[in-house]
Amino acid sequence: MAAQVGSVYAKMTDKEAECCVSIMVHAVGRVPEARQQAAAASTLAAALAKGDEKPEERMSALLSLFAMVAANAPAQLAVLLAAAGFAAASTSPKCRATFCASVRGKAARWAAEWKLSPTESRRLFLALAAPMRGAPDRPTTREHLALVGSALALTGAGDDRSPEVVEAAAAALADYLRSAAVLTLDLLPLPGVAGLASHAKYGPLHKLVAAVLAGDVSAARAAAVPAALEACGAGLTADGVLSKARMTALLSKCAAAGHGEVALSELKAALDVPEDQVAPWVVRAIGAKLLEGRLDSVRGTLTVGRSTHPAFGQAQWTKLGSQLAALKETVAAAAGAMASVRPPPQVSARGVAQAAAARVAA
Repeated sequence: MAAQVGSVYAKMTDKEAECCVSIMVHAVGRVPEARQQAAAASTLAAALAKGDEKPEERMSALLSLFAMVAANAPAQLAVLLAAAGFAAASTSPKCRATFCASVRGKAARWAAEWKLSPTESRRLFLALAAPMRGAPDRPTTREHLALVGSALALTGAGDDRSPEVVEAAAAALADYLRSAAVLTLDLLPLPGVAGLASHAKYGPLHKLVAAVLAGDVSAARAAAVPAALEACGAGLTADGVLSKARMTALLSKCAAAGHGEVALSELKAALDVPEDQVAPWVVRAIGAKLLEGRLDSVRGTLTVGRSTHPAFGQAQWTKLGSQLAALKETVAAAAGAMASVRPPPQVSARGVAQAAAARVAA
């Protein structure tokens, strides 16, 4: 039956094709033996992912097949990889969006449930990340960066220079630069990303991302050379790079201040803008919910309540661990002090009972 999938979509009406493919999907679901079912699911998935006619309908059938073999991990993995490859190659935005929405936030759970090896998990993460490259929405871009990070964290020695890893790492950096809504990136320390610094094609891109992530506006301006912008692909301009670098510089200064104050003169120097442009940048960050704070134009300060961290790496995790440990000690000390304090007799349970007995006796 799988061999006829192309003819079904090419020669039948939409309704007829949907009915025929649905019968095929349910037939695979009824195969009793696990290995045979996995083989049948893999064959049907490959047939569905082979053509380019009616991509939305094919993706819907692939996702239905994935759900139909829910009790068979090898079958689900085969179908999911086929669907990911089909979505990555598809020119239909709706097809890609449907796939991305269906898998978002589930990759780690699937890898754990299916007991995948590190190599298999990396393959899965990279496959799921591929259709998300260049996505226009923030949730999908964030998922793309997270999947690439999870995959590169599983990359063994020597694998960080493989073409697959290099292209995935470069695509993640490009998506970070293109997205005006994504201001956090934790990938630079990973070997697969760090190796791009010496790459012939993607070295300029890595240098540009490092400058932007550091909030160094002058370095970002110098690094925004044509080679870096071309490596990023369409949709990125030097002005867009500087805008992102300025927002990152603002967030870096505010994150470093914690819950303290930052002088507007410091922000002016960091953002490399005229004095009257500092407040609009702060308002913009607050409006985007990247920052919480209060401007005091009289004193020339910004009181920071909360700030997004442009990068949340080992240093930030160490600081957070120290803060949590200190909080734990404070709470334990307060609980111990409260336990050692005995309430006055008149408010204790025994005191209340004695007072009630005295009133009854009187």
